[in-house]
Amino acid sequence: MIRGNDRPVRAVDLLATAFRDALSGYEERPGQLRMAEAVTKALESEKHLFVEAGTGTGKTLAYLLPAILSGKKVIISTATKALQEQIVLKDLPLVADVLAEHGVVVQAAMMKGLGNYLCRRRLAEHAASSNDPLAALVVQWARETESGDLAELSRIPEGSETFAAVRSGTDTRIGANCSYYDECFVTRMRKAAEDARIVVVNHHLFFADLALKSGPNGDYASALPPYDAVIFDEAHQMESVATEFFGTRVSSAKAFDILRDARKALMAAGLLDARGEGAIRPALDGAHEATNRFFEAFRDGATSGGEQRRPLLKEDFNEATLTLRGKFDASLDAVGAYCEAHGSHEALVLVARRTKEYRAALDGIIALVLKAGSLRPAPPSEDDDEPSSAEKNPETKGFKEWDPFAGTSAWIEWRERSVVLGASPVEPALLLRRHLWSKIPSVIATSATLATAIGANRAPTFSYAKARLGARQDTDELFAASPFSYEKVAGLFVPLTVPEPSDPAFEGAAFEEMVRLIELTGGGAFVLCTSSRAMRRYAELLRTRVANPVLCQGEGAKHAILSRFRSREDCVLVATMSFWEGVDVPGRALRLVILDKIPFAVPSDPVFKARCEKIEEQGGNAFSQLSVPMAAITLKQGFGRLIRSERDTGIVAILDRRLREKGYGRTLLASLPPARRIATFEDLTRFWAVVEGRREARESDQRSAV
Repeated sequence: MIRGNDRPVRAVDLLATAFRDALSGYEERPGQLRMAEAVTKALESEKHLFVEAGTGTGKTLAYLLPAILSGKKVIISTATKALQEQIVLKDLPLVADVLAEHGVVVQAAMMKGLGNYLCRRRLAEHAASSNDPLAALVVQWARETESGDLAELSRIPEGSETFAAVRSGTDTRIGANCSYYDECFVTRMRKAAEDARIVVVNHHLFFADLALKSGPNGDYASALPPYDAVIFDEAHQMESVATEFFGTRVSSAKAFDILRDARKALMAAGLLDARGEGAIRPALDGAHEATNRFFEAFRDGATSGGEQRRPLLKEDFNEATLTLRGKFDASLDAVGAYCEAHGSHEALVLVARRTKEYRAALDGIIALVLKAGSLRPAPPSEDDDEPSSAEKNPETKGFKEWDPFAGTSAWIEWRERSVVLGASPVEPALLLRRHLWSKIPSVIATSATLATAIGANRAPTFSYAKARLGARQDTDELFAASPFSYEKVAGLFVPLTVPEPSDPAFEGAAFEEMVRLIELTGGGAFVLCTSSRAMRRYAELLRTRVANPVLCQGEGAKHAILSRFRSREDCVLVATMSFWEGVDVPGRALRLVILDKIPFAVPSDPVFKARCEKIEEQGGNAFSQLSVPMAAITLKQGFGRLIRSERDTGIVAILDRRLREKGYGRTLLASLPPARRIATFEDLTRFWAVVEGRREARESDQRSAV
């Protein structure tokens, strides 16, 4: 515990006193105090902790203060870069001001993934070898920026080819041998993180680091500095991000990126002239053509059943495909070998290494499919009722050295500009248990949506989250309830007038209900859909029936759409999963959230399907053990868009009658906040009149006071 002005400083005491003076309108929140005390205890005693902190609890301060005052090196990991920046630019300065009065200095730094930072070497090569008109703009900005964070370059679209050509990356970074190393933005960022006590990262960077450390070069490879504890905010996303980084993937986009960098490096080394001519030119052109032909061989399946992702099967690698793969592999090998043979230039050495790593990853994915169908057995599990072998002995005998293809499901995914082949772990919990919970003294997982109401009594429990994340079931836990009076300010409407989603009449009936709801509230609505097809269809239909402006995800940048929505009080925004969480619209601009269906996972997704099969093989029920808890957490996230502050009011409408008629539906309802349950549209109309009357009276009182 840190001492300030010669006396111990405790988080709970500060929240109850100092922050009341520092924040206008600050109110003491019992849930926040309980959480701060629990986090303090977990850090001091080096224990793990799960915390569900309802919306409005003030969980950020409840973990930031104990983390700073612990005196330990603590990683704060968030789900998004936006939340990362909010903590660093808004919350930490506030905390620092309060703690300064008590003689405590806050040492904090932010780390983003390497792809967020400008690479000076790649910029120099790009400017010298291309006619990109935006290159000069980046060069000028590079002279002025302190951080090198490409987010500062708002005039250039984030997905532009310019960004792709000049950003840093794990596979493009040379390290200490780079001639730009001392002035490198990544070098500066890492130095600041090494000196800080609090390091704010995002889940993607954290699990990229964990995957590096758990790999064969783990003793020497890392992205983050050593730390004593980690706090995961938005911890419900941990499993999906861990799945991504403990797996492996190759893509057409990545192959083209390597070849583009090879051309630039060869030009910088004088092995290609300004026109791109040289001895290696035919091999480069051949590699580009071979890449295109190999991945185009998989394009036919992109429209099969409308799926964008499916399992990779043995028949995908027939004689014709394997022949194309052989030519693709040989062409990459030729480029890499040439670069290695002329490796006096540091960038050429890097290209040679990247081609080897890419070829090895592709070999592994293909071998996984051809030798073991689409799934290789995972390492043995460990008994939840006993201390893990890693807790008894860091050299866990129950596990072999991490194999990126062990216990994985192979898949193919079609994107707008790329084809991706990958393999993802079916049970990342096994890896997390060994490399996270068993090695880090204190891990704290918190979110507004970690608990699910499963079991006979439908009481909220962390058992699902703990199992999926590899934590022991006896890990400490805390429920910090939201301070909001949901029954007074929010109505939950599940109409029985809409047939089940399997009924052909569902879409039409759901649309008519949407129109009635939007007319009732006058807009200010999110319509959140479980598929892109439904999103586009409902947006099209709504534009023919309602007078409100109808915005649709994909018809512009996400931030621009949200900005327009927030600026008015009558918009309707139709969107899919990317708007179900992490979107904050407090106030009257959002007063109606419509969810078209229960958000069950897509049953054909290869990784989800493999997880279901694994549960069934072990004698479990995949629907109740996986599908329902996953849907419960997603539903809670969707509901959470509505009430963001103590002044918010509104309606959440879920147009899926299974919530009221099926046993699992009632379980899902029990997981949601205690809003007023409303069964008929007539009752909903009366509820809305009361809520609006209270709001208008409150606003009238405020105007009179002014």
